[in-house]
Amino acid sequence: MSYSGDLARVIRTVVEPAARHVDDHATFPRTAITALGRAGILGLTVPTRHGGGGKGLAEAVHVVEQVGRACGSTAAVLQAHFAATAVLTEYGPPAVLADIAAGRHLATLALSELGDGPPLAPGRPPSVHGGVVDLHARKSWVTAAGEADSYVWSSGARGTRDSSTLWMVPAEAPGLCVPTHREGVGLRGSGAAMVTADPAQVPSSAVLGGDGDGTDIVHATALPWFLALNAAMALGSMEAVIQRSVECVTGPQPSWARGQAPPAHQPEVRSDLARMKARARVVRVALGDAVQAAIWRDEDFRMRLLETMPIAADAAVQVAELGMKVCGQSAFRKDIGIERHFRDAHTAGYGHLTTDAVLDLLGRAVCGVAGPEAVSETG
Repeated sequence: MSYSGDLARVIRTVVEPAARHVDDHATFPRTAITALGRAGILGLTVPTRHGGGGKGLAEAVHVVEQVGRACGSTAAVLQAHFAATAVLTEYGPPAVLADIAAGRHLATLALSELGDGPPLAPGRPPSVHGGVVDLHARKSWVTAAGEADSYVWSSGARGTRDSSTLWMVPAEAPGLCVPTHREGVGLRGSGAAMVTADPAQVPSSAVLGGDGDGTDIVHATALPWFLALNAAMALGSMEAVIQRSVECVTGPQPSWARGQAPPAHQPEVRSDLARMKARARVVRVALGDAVQAAIWRDEDFRMRLLETMPIAADAAVQVAELGMKVCGQSAFRKDIGIERHFRDAHTAGYGHLTTDAVLDLLGRAVCGVAGPEAVSETG
C-alpha cells in the first residue's frame, strides 16, 4: 500500500502525540485532519480522474483501524468522512471531489433525526421555492459538526412518505446551526453534536441523486462504508488496548507490587490477555470477510457487514474492560491510555446507527419483516 508510509508518519508525528490533548479538552483534531489531508489520506478513496488516490473500502478500513489505535476521535471523523465521500463520489459535484482529493475538504454525514423514530427514517420533506430548498431538521450525532466543509444530509422525499432524498449541504449554508459547546464521555474530540436546520437553505442543484432516491443510496453506499469503518475503528481500539495491556504485564512493576508474582506469571492474567487477543482475532476475520464480500458484491455482503459491526462493538467493550482489569491502577495513567479507549469503546456503539439499531436491521432481515429500513439478505 503506497500510502502506508505517509499514514504511519502522520500517526506517529501528529495523531498520537495529540490524542491525550484531544480527549482531555474535547478538542477537534484539526491539526491531525489537516496533516492527513496533506498526506493524501482524505482523498484516498476519491477516483484518480478527480485527483484522488483511487482506493476503495479495504484501504479505508486499514486507515481507520491504524488511526483508531492512536486516537478514536480522529478515527471517528475519518469514518464519517469516508462514508460521506463514497456518496459524493457517485453523486457529488466534481469540484468538491477535487477539493477532497487535494485534502482541502472534509465531509460528514447528517442522516439521523433527533427523536424516537427508526434509524435513518425519512425526515420532514423540504419546501422548494424559486430554485431554493428549505430543509427543516434536527440531526443527531453529526460527527465533525461545525468542523466539516459539507454534510451529506437526508430529508423526506416530496413525493412519498417512505423514502428520503439526499442533499449536499455546505457548512456555510444559511440557517445551519451548530452548538458551540459539546460534551461527551468518549470520542470527545470527534465534534459529534446535534445540527439544526430551521430552515437551512440550499439550491435545488444540491440534490444527490433524485428525489426519493436517498433511502436506496444510503443502504447501497453509505451504510456499507459506515458499518465496515465502525468495525475498523473498534478493531483499532482493541489492538491498542491489547498492546498497552501486554506492556503493563511485562514491564517494570511498581514498588508496592514487589514480593508478588509478576503479572505475566499469573494464570488469570494470561487468560484475560488470551481472551482479548482471541476476540480481536474474531473481529479481524469477520471484518476481512465482510469487506471482501462487499468488494466482490457477494449476494449477502450487507448481511455480513450488519453482523460484523455489533460483533466488533461488543468485542471492543469487552477487550477494554479486560484491559482495565489486567492493568489495574495503571489503566488510568494518561500515558498508557487504556481508560480513554475504554470510554471510546462504550461511546462508539452510538451515533447514526446504534448497535441495537443495527441488530434490529439484522433481525428484520433474518425474520423477513418488511419495513423501509429492512435490509434483504440478497442485498
